[in-house]
Formats: sequence, C-alpha cells, structure tokens
Amino acid sequence: MRRRALSIRARLTLFFVISIAVVLAFTGVALVNLVHRSLINGASNQVADVMAQVETRLATTPLSPSRRMVLPMVGDVVIQVTDPAGRTVWAASSAIADLPVLARARADNAATTGLVAVVVHHRADASVLAALSQSTVQSITTSRGPALIFGFVDGASITHSVGVLLVSVAISFPLLLVLAGGLIWLGLGLALAPVESIRRRVERIAARDLSERVPVTGGDDEIARLARTVNEMLDRLESANRFQQEFVSNVSHELRSPLTTLLATVERASNVAERADWGSVAETITREGRRLDALIDDLFWLARNDEGQIELRHVDVDLDDLLFEEAQRVRSMTEFAVDTSAVTPTRVVGDPATLKRMIRNVVDNAVRYASGGLTFEAHYDLDEAVVRIGDDGVGIDVASSTRFFQRFVRSDPARARASGGTGLGLAIVADVAARHGGSARFVEVARGSCLELRVARGESA
Repeated sequence: MRRRALSIRARLTLFFVISIAVVLAFTGVALVNLVHRSLINGASNQVADVMAQVETRLATTPLSPSRRMVLPMVGDVVIQVTDPAGRTVWAASSAIADLPVLARARADNAATTGLVAVVVHHRADASVLAALSQSTVQSITTSRGPALIFGFVDGASITHSVGVLLVSVAISFPLLLVLAGGLIWLGLGLALAPVESIRRRVERIAARDLSERVPVTGGDDEIARLARTVNEMLDRLESANRFQQEFVSNVSHELRSPLTTLLATVERASNVAERADWGSVAETITREGRRLDALIDDLFWLARNDEGQIELRHVDVDLDDLLFEEAQRVRSMTEFAVDTSAVTPTRVVGDPATLKRMIRNVVDNAVRYASGGLTFEAHYDLDEAVVRIGDDGVGIDVASSTRFFQRFVRSDPARARASGGTGLGLAIVADVAARHGGSARFVEVARGSCLELRVARGESA
C-alpha cells in the first residue's frame, strides 16, 4: 500500500521546526557556556581582589605565632595563608578556619604569579575540596614574614547558577519550539490558503465550464501572478478545446460528404444493376475515393506536424525546379497555359519533401480557381526567396484572406468540394512556410488571385 506523503504545509512546518530546534540547541549551548565563563571570570576577578585586600591587611596586622587568624568571608571567595613551606596555616577564611593546609605551591613559569596551587587531597575533607575551584596562589609579605596566600572560589554557587540556567533552557526552549511550530503552521496556512482556493476553483472549472476564470487579486505578488498564469493556461485550454471540437466537427463533415456520395451511388446502382451505368459509378467511386485519400493524407500530415514528429532536412532545394515540374504537371493534366517567364534560379536550404508539398498545394489551389491560365514567379528579396503563384479566376478579398490559411476554410465551399478541395491545403502551406522561416499570404493583382510564399534562404550546404 502506498504511503500518503505529507502536505507541503506539513513538510515546510517540519523543516522550519527542525531548523529552529537546531538553532535553539546551539543557542542554548552557547548561552550556558557564556554564562559559565562569565561566572568563572567574575569569580577569578573577585579572588584577585580579595587576595589583594588580604595581602594589604596582613602587611600591617600582626599575626599570632600560636593561633591562626580568621578572615571574614567576602562573597564566595575563601582564603588560606600558609608559611612559605606550606606546612602551617597562619590565616584562613571563616568557612575553612578549622581545615588543615588545602594546597601547596609549585613553581610554574606559565602562570601569572609564577606559582600554581596543587591541592592536597589527603589532608582535607573531600566534600570541601569538591566545592572549591579556581585556586590561585602567590607569595606575599606579612608582618610575620614571607607567606603563601591561596584563594579559592566556592563553586557551589556557580554550579547552582549554571544548573538553574540549564533547567530554564530545558523548559523554555521546547515551549518556544512548540509556539514557533504553531505560529509557522498558522502562517503557512494563511499563505497557502489562496493557492488552495485557486486549486479548488480550477477543479470546479475543469469539471464544468472552461470559460470561467480564477479571481485575480490586486498587486503583483506570487499569488496574483499565479492566478494570472492559471487564467492564461485556462485560455489556452479553452482555445484548444474549442479548436478540437471544431476540428472533429469539420473532419466529420468532410468525411461524411464523400462517404454519403459513395453509399448513395452504390445503392442506386445496386437497385437497378441491369440498367446501371457502371462506368459512371466507377468514376464517382474513384473521384470520391481520391477525395478521401487526400483528406486523410492532409489530416495525417497536420497531426504529425502538430505533434512535432515531422523532422525537416536541411539541404539545397531549387524552388525554380519545383515550379517547372509543377508547370509541366499542370500542362499535362489540363488545357491551362502556365507562364514561367518570371521564374529565376532560386535556391534555399530546406526540406525538399515539405517544400514540394507546399508548392503543389498552392498550384492545386490555383488550378481549382483558374479560368484559363496560371503564372509562376520566383526571385530573391534580400535574405528570402519569394515564390508567387497566380491564377486568372474571379479573385478574392485580400484584406480578409488570412482566414483562408485556417483549417477547413474555403472561399467558396460548394465550389471547392466539387473540385476536390479539403480546406486543409493552405493551412499546410502556412505551416511549411513558417517552419522554413517564412510566411504565406495573398497579394493584390490586377486580375484573379496571387499567393506569395516567402522562405528564408539559409546557408547553402
């Protein structure tokens, strides 16, 4: 069974919560470390201050050889003063007044005072030593003579402060994480709500009517741009859907006409088989069969072209040769006169098959409407090759001629069907010209009509 994936809202919330948790973890560690270091530094400074005060006091106050002096407590600092050998306690803070020597001095050039304190573990109460930290030692001069002064910090207060901070962090940071997660969840919900609204609206539109559109809010933020993009997509879908429906309707209509003719012809002939003119029947079947074949061929080409399945070759193609071939074909099939005097050598780089199909479609269209003759012309115009094919028929309205390059559009539907036209030939012409970097259009002439083809010359192979 396929597991359901988390929503974008849930994934983003989880990502941000994890990110915040990592940041809070680093922040907590850094904060505890900073506070601990601050307390240690403060304690060290306090030890130094208290040791200086004690040194000043002992320099003027007589020390009794038989009894140790009890020093008052200053904050969390405890002081112990011993003889230079570190065997006898001369003075000590009240908190450790009864304890023996807690540490001895050892020379160390790396230390600020040149001495370091080495705790005497076997002499003192372990619980007292465990509470003392930041031990400092230095030589001083007292009224009794040279001495060693040891300063310690009662670390219980530092440990307590750090412990309180750790508990605070352990309680407050998860609460902050939960609060941040909730706010992120709500914020993402508000941010994604317009997107979900657009999705539901598009779902309803797709299920009912493609003519509806998504409301566009003011401004130019991401949501507004998304709504405009969706509406543009719906415009294209509506156009494609309408085109598909029209295309299917037109194809059905075009196919129905020859099929109806074929069925009616065969049915009439079969009813009077002994008196039927089978030659006429065969001629009708052949004519309508060719119409079907031409229509199917055009539809197949357009379908492949729309899907991008027609690959164009890029070789040298002489358009003048194609025109001379078409002129010979027209002369062999009809009585029309074909004027090729304006055809000059015109070579382009393109696909021979599609260019030949383009010119043949235009020639067939001209033959269909010509009265007695055709005119062919080919020449260069800067970077384009220009081909013009005209007929001496009734002509067309050039101002509205662009519609003739649409599919299934004819200038005279009844006449075109009678002469075998499918309404797809000029659509194919426009597509081929466009794929060769050119265009197709009707131009004004004194008599009849003239279709102008422009093809990019390209670089000769």
